[in-house]
Amino acid sequence: MNFRILLVFFLLVSNLTLSQELIIQGVFTGSNVYVVNPFTKSDNTWSIESIFINDKACTGNIKSSAFEIDLVQMGFELGEELQFRIKYMDSVKPSIINQEAIQAVSSFEIKKGFVDKEQFLNWQCTHEMGSLLFHIEQYRWDKWIIIGQVKGMGTPDLNHYKIKVPIHSGVNKFRIHQIDHTDKIRYSEVIEYESSISPVFLVNKKVKSKLRFSTPTQFEIFDLFGNLIFDGFGKEVRFDDISSGKYYVNFDNTIGEFTKE
Repeated sequence: MNFRILLVFFLLVSNLTLSQELIIQGVFTGSNVYVVNPFTKSDNTWSIESIFINDKACTGNIKSSAFEIDLVQMGFELGEELQFRIKYMDSVKPSIINQEAIQAVSSFEIKKGFVDKEQFLNWQCTHEMGSLLFHIEQYRWDKWIIIGQVKGMGTPDLNHYKIKVPIHSGVNKFRIHQIDHTDKIRYSEVIEYESSISPVFLVNKKVKSKLRFSTPTQFEIFDLFGNLIFDGFGKEVRFDDISSGKYYVNFDNTIGEFTKE
């Protein structure tokens, strides 16, 4: 019986001291990180056994309650994705106390932006600091509308991007933004493109069953209270199931109105 009790106790202690691994993802932004290293309850020593970053061993002094890792000295490139593998003992996890230092930052700079003849918005930018989404907006109907997203490459070199965009008649305006971990939005300058598309007009402003446009167009339809009723792209919209009255319609680059009879 005593032997069994000792065996169970030995297994419990062994489980407590088994090595565990903490994995943290990040990106190199030029800053160092600071690690908190708990003291183990079982072995009376520091918890962390080893640290590998992208399979490179951290060779600095890790046998203390807190220490700095010099990521510059380890030779990482700005914008490079990082994976920290921290091997530790005991049940109390170590931690990086300034994790914001390894989170992607919205710092891009647009060098060139234009819309080509195939109606793709193209832009070239530098100074990205980690991969973030680019949100593409178009100014239409007196408001900015998000029309697409592109994942950034995240490196500080000159990067090239393109995305198909909807074009309306007249002057088209686009801008690009990113949002990082601080929730701060970084916008590009406005990119303009003047199209040769003919303006769209309403064929009928009094509607029985269908609202018709002169050519297919992107549209939004609202009731008098500003509630969105329909949106889409096409040359006509059916109104079999809506009440009679006045409605507002956004189409092409125009804001108009019509009456449902």
